[in-house]
Amino acid sequence: MNKSIAAVILGLMLPLSAWAFPVDVEIESEGVSVIASSSYLSNVATVTLINEGGENALCTGTFVNGPERPSPNRVRLSPGEQMVMTQAFQRDITRVRVKVSCEPG
Repeated sequence: MNKSIAAVILGLMLPLSAWAFPVDVEIESEGVSVIASSSYLSNVATVTLINEGGENALCTGTFVNGPERPSPNRVRLSPGEQMVMTQAFQRDITRVRVKVSCEPG
């Protein structure tokens, strides 16, 4: 009985892992110190940017998910500021690639 309950619970959890998708971040920061981390929630990909430098940074992030048209997101970060870029997708997601470029601004 316990084995069959465990098998049912495991079977219910398997589809949840299929919804997970990787978010790959490539960052180019010329003259500023910006770090990035990625996450996701349902069909929304997020990238958190943190300006560790001593001057303002102007960052542009482009989220690419296969067939959907990428649209750039722009943020201005003050020194020490943290900002989250998000992008919602209409289609099923298998992988998201995010290219972030930052420059002094």
